Amino acid sequence: MKSVLITGDKGFIGSNLAPLIDRYESWDIADNIFSRDFEAAVKRNDVVIHLAALTNVEDSKKNPKKFYETNLLGTAQVIEYCRKYDKKLIYPSTLHVAFPERSPYAHSKQVAELLVKCFMPFFPITILRLYNVYGANMNNNSGSIINLFLKKKPIEVWGKGEAKRDYINVVDVVNIMKEAISSKWNNKIVDIGSGKGTALKDVATLFSEYRNVPIVYKKAQEIEWPIANTKMLKSLYKKRLVTDLRKDIKDLCLN
Repeated sequence: MKSVLITGDKGFIGSNLAPLIDRYESWDIADNIFSRDFEAAVKRNDVVIHLAALTNVEDSKKNPKKFYETNLLGTAQVIEYCRKYDKKLIYPSTLHVAFPERSPYAHSKQVAELLVKCFMPFFPITILRLYNVYGANMNNNSGSIINLFLKKKPIEVWGKGEAKRDYINVVDVVNIMKEAISSKWNNKIVDIGSGKGTALKDVATLFSEYRNVPIVYKKAQEIEWPIANTKMLKSLYKKRLVTDLRKDIKDLCLN
């Protein structure tokens, strides 16, 4: 049974992942990735799942330096230790890498992903490109649209709300991450989404219905996002996704 080192295990995805892993060690604080203690932790485990990252897009525009330090330089350090001790790295990337010009967050993750890809010939690596993840223990400071719709009153939608996004429940994400420990996922870059796009106005309507809160449409340019290409995911992950946006939003609002 392989032992797993999880960075950022106290965060949204990490807190959902950790209970699924039989043998794991946690590393919560991203800054400590640069310490000798972290190097020793990599050495004594078989796999590193590097979740520690800063993710709030608007915050990245205010303090880009911190995002590059954590998301890029921190990842470079993780790569070096995994290379040095020949440990498998599972790197959770993001759909935001498709548009690096939109924010320092997106750019920091895009450059980090490129760096990880450069090392694929040298030790086992899996890149999981996460789409719009939602579910239990969401980070209130993440800036995710689902979290904003869950907390804001009234619910604010930019433009007409016709732009579509691909949403996936964190339950599916962490089950996929656990499966990705297997060697058959080595040297793969996998989109992690439902493969379906849902218009923002339809998501907002569900939240409005279950929260009994009005929707306000604000004049703004609508931003298009890619939909996950799930061909690779389906070839590797044989379980049916549990993501059910209507049911999941109802559960988030009423529980």
